[in-house]
Amino acid sequence: MLSIGLIGFGTIGKAVAKAVREGRAGDARIVTVLVRDPKKTDSFAASSYQEITGDAERFFSADMEVVVEAAGHAALKQYAERTLHSGRDMLAVSVGALADDSLLARIRSAAEQSNRKLLIPSGALGALDAVSAGAVGAVDEVTLVVRKPPAAWKGTPAEEVASRNLDVPFCFYEGKAREATIAYPQNVNVLAALSLAGVGFDATNVKMYVDPTVQHNTFELISRGEFGQLKLELKNRPYPDNPKTGHLVVLSLTKAIRRLQERIVVGF
Repeated sequence: MLSIGLIGFGTIGKAVAKAVREGRAGDARIVTVLVRDPKKTDSFAASSYQEITGDAERFFSADMEVVVEAAGHAALKQYAERTLHSGRDMLAVSVGALADDSLLARIRSAAEQSNRKLLIPSGALGALDAVSAGAVGAVDEVTLVVRKPPAAWKGTPAEEVASRNLDVPFCFYEGKAREATIAYPQNVNVLAALSLAGVGFDATNVKMYVDPTVQHNTFELISRGEFGQLKLELKNRPYPDNPKTGHLVVLSLTKAIRRLQERIVVGF
């Protein structure tokens, strides 16, 4: 049985914990959960897990094989290197933090020194395997167009635009992935994953729209190069408890946990 330490118990953390408990993540169990304030953890968590702690020392002393991060960019910055140096792999959700080159370099160094891995699920986007394979050859373009309904931009720098009662799509950002991941960390982890899989943060293009005509978080991916051309449109249902999160993110992380246990891996 795969023993998991979970960092974060918000929308994604709770949903993945539920999937693990129900057996949808394979033969796995969560042995400990690290949160900022255990007193704010609800009764479901308290009754479902062996330990909920706010003490990082206690968390890392637990008997676990892999750490799953679902707590935001600050948590990835704080705990990724420590996880790797402790001899565990980390499954990371908040990959937008890796737009910081110095952080990425430190994590890479920690992974090499410890012979462990930082694992990044596909999250809210498909075709990362094809983008990654294409990037082995020459690539002319990688562009991601992000369209989300106004509610999905609440709590971000685009909230003012989203509150204008628009009746047509409004493009509020067009540029490179690095600036977008820094400016909109709650919405574009998918963009960071795409950049890392393909041609990097400074060569990946992005357009972001507040779009009152869509009900789903919609991604249009275009890649052209030596391999040919790729076009993908993916319409993600927003997670009911948090419209900034796509439901596919939870399913992708659940699948990633299951994949760690599989003997035949498709799409490697």
